[in-house]
Amino acid sequence: MASELVHGFEQPWVSSAPALLDSTVTGFRVQGAGSLRLTAHAGAAGVTAQLTPPAPLDLTDYDELRLWTYASRAADGTPAAPFLLELSYSDAADAPGEEHRWLIPVNRRRTWEQHRFGVVGDRRGQVTGLTLRVLTDVPFEIHLDELLAVRDEALLDVETALVRLLDGLPLPGVTALPVQPAAAGATTLVVGLNRALYPGNRLTVDGTSGGHAVTAAAHDEVAGTTTLTVTPALGAAVGPGGSVSVTAPVVVEEPPFTDVTAVDGLPDPVVLVTLTDQREEPERGWNIPQRDSFRVRDGLTVCSLRPPPRPVLAEYQILPAARHRAHSLALRTEILRRVGVDTGLRVNGTVLPVQTLLPPPLDIRTRAVPAPVYLHVGTRVEQGARTEAPWVRQARLQSGPLDTPWDPAGSAPPPTPGPEDQEGIVLRI
Repeated sequence: MASELVHGFEQPWVSSAPALLDSTVTGFRVQGAGSLRLTAHAGAAGVTAQLTPPAPLDLTDYDELRLWTYASRAADGTPAAPFLLELSYSDAADAPGEEHRWLIPVNRRRTWEQHRFGVVGDRRGQVTGLTLRVLTDVPFEIHLDELLAVRDEALLDVETALVRLLDGLPLPGVTALPVQPAAAGATTLVVGLNRALYPGNRLTVDGTSGGHAVTAAAHDEVAGTTTLTVTPALGAAVGPGGSVSVTAPVVVEEPPFTDVTAVDGLPDPVVLVTLTDQREEPERGWNIPQRDSFRVRDGLTVCSLRPPPRPVLAEYQILPAARHRAHSLALRTEILRRVGVDTGLRVNGTVLPVQTLLPPPLDIRTRAVPAPVYLHVGTRVEQGARTEAPWVRQARLQSGPLDTPWDPAGSAPPPTPGPEDQEGIVLRI
């Protein structure tokens, strides 16, 4: 997935004036363990909260930042609802006077909102500090969570998130099995007698990195043990109290599609994921341009505009395959538990809609082959790059006869047109 967590807001930022701006971590959050709550008191304009990353952040591969907020006041930059907060960062390679600042809008008070900030034109290879600055003397409270750096790649992002969601599905009877001590470089592991273990299994061993394929399994009824031959050899010793677990790796298939039962070398059990369709979904579309990345340039508030994204549908087939019937059913149960309408699929900080689909008609299904789980995931494909434009905060619409001798720059109001008059429209911005 083309994203990176810049900061999870699970530790407080340093306030330059704690009496005016309180910085606290709370359990009210979008993700992770907590969010940052900033409480600004009257007169806090100009006060900052800062964070210094342990090491400079290289965000060169990403073209936007995304941030979740939940504020007590609306903020659209008008006199009645001024902007509350500004987000900025500094880069080690910045030239004198170079700034990277964005105004944080609040469209609806007391609602979690995700905001986007385009960074394509900003230096971002060695980010050394992040700052939140209060812009108003009006008291307010705001929660901030999950600051992400993102490069949007719609289908790749969906597939990566889906594979991550399906990874590590638990398997009954073959999880956390006690294993006898084994030396580094060993190619055999001995566990208690367990006939649910067989060649083709993939194992993880506590205290070691990576996985191991089971190439042979010898069950000894007398000794009450099962000896597993694994590859590659153990990279580290397994001490007393160690354990092993069978995993169901997620394998993404590429066309041409292959009969699962004829494939050699696949893990057993395995979760096969196949992209079966992708198409436009116009019923989820709109024709309103996107507006984000509010900032001040030369004393003027500007924003970034780009075309509305195109809604698309990605349809996936998920097939859990296992020799052991209990494992096959357990995998299906866990998939249905993790994926559904109520959970969606979290991609780049946003929950995308997910729906399970009906299988194909019975007359075109293969007999005695368990039906896959069919999903469709709704996402959006960006249509164009951001372009910067002045942000219009107020528009006045006035009408009058076309032949009215009136100077729009003057102070006198236009005469009121009669119902018989041909009307013209003057737009003052």
